[in-house]
Amino acid sequence: FKMDVYSRKFYKGDKEIELTPTEFQIVKNFMEYPGRAMKRNEILNMVWGDDFVGDSKIVDVNIRRLRSKIEENPAKPKYIETVWGLGYRWKNEE
Repeated sequence: FKMDVYSRKFYKGDKEIELTPTEFQIVKNFMEYPGRAMKRNEILNMVWGDDFVGDSKIVDVNIRRLRSKIEENPAKPKYIETVWGLGYRWKNEE
């Protein structure tokens, strides 16, 4: 994976993956802290801000969309792992 934060582009190999601004911010946070398990509320605050009023399930919805774009098999994710009872983690290597 490669991310160009200045042009706001994200690549898997040589293929550009079209991401929404929200999806881009989530992936950017994951790539800045690879391997770190992040709580849903932590992702929520990093992307939507501390004053977000709404359901934290918005994180799950965006993770599902990201998985459908970057995973070969979104039902068995290799890159965006679920950390049960906590949140999610970016795993770039096998």
